[in-house]
Amino acid sequence: MKVLVVGGGLAGSLLALELRQRGLAVALIDGGTGQSATAWSYGGVAIAATPLGQLLATPAQRWQQLEQRYGPLGWRSCDLKLHGGDSQGPVIAGRVDTRQLMARLPVLLAAEGVELWPWAAVAITPSTTGWQLRLANGETLDGNALVLAAGAGCRALWPELSPRLRISWAGVLQLAAIPPGYGDNQLLLPSQFQRLALERRAADLDGEDWVVDVGLAPWGEAALAGQISLVRPQLELGSPPEAALMEARLRAAWRAFDPTLERHFLTYQQVAVSFCDQGLPLVGPVPKAPGLWQFSGFSGGFSQVPVLAPILADAISGEVTGGAAMGRELIGV
Repeated sequence: MKVLVVGGGLAGSLLALELRQRGLAVALIDGGTGQSATAWSYGGVAIAATPLGQLLATPAQRWQQLEQRYGPLGWRSCDLKLHGGDSQGPVIAGRVDTRQLMARLPVLLAAEGVELWPWAAVAITPSTTGWQLRLANGETLDGNALVLAAGAGCRALWPELSPRLRISWAGVLQLAAIPPGYGDNQLLLPSQFQRLALERRAADLDGEDWVVDVGLAPWGEAALAGQISLVRPQLELGSPPEAALMEARLRAAWRAFDPTLERHFLTYQQVAVSFCDQGLPLVGPVPKAPGLWQFSGFSGGFSQVPVLAPILADAISGEVTGGAAMGRELIGV
């Protein structure tokens, strides 16, 4: 059995590794840009007090298990500093250094026998043996199953995906080094994320809306600062927002929080990010499309993906494990 996985970020890569562990042939299509949402994430591993959170109670253990199997992936414990009120903030189990992770993944995937295709996927169609995928370079790939793990790019390939799957545009500021006064293993986060509240009301928006969450995370020897999130009412990706305007809004929020930090800012980075407006990601078979699977819409991917990837890999490969019963019920597999 061969599985085509579209998306070379966290979701697609960890799922590809799980599928290889089950002996399946895997081709991973990553687009070749290196600009996935994973690359510019803080990598925080948070634990939520929800039904899904109960399943994800041990994401730190999953990252440790992955490193025991594959070597260093950027996982580490961290110090957490919250700002913005007395309300209880997120419970952070640790973080993954996304700069280290993204440098490691291509080497690891190749070593594990995953075919890597650095071309964008432009179309998918059912075939007599499963699914056929057409790449931007004109080549076609055939597989018995196909997984949409391309985040914001999923709906362009299969427009009939659930309307719960939506898109935001997220921007961060890149720093050359961790600035003075900020720990080299510290996450600075708001006690309440405005992004999550914006995502919950995405379906009710009449026009685009944006919020800024002031935060800072180490990124290799450098750092990422802040996050501005813009959500539109439509489901399609659409054109990127004006980068200069988004950067100005993000810088203004930082000046109000810590004006001394602005001299350390280098470049603004902006990517499209998928999320689900009802919290639960899209994980499982796509309705009315046998052999087509979805693995997208994560609002807390570094907590959710390492735990859910083995469950989905079991379902795709046909394996059944009793320990995954709760996960299967939650994701509809």
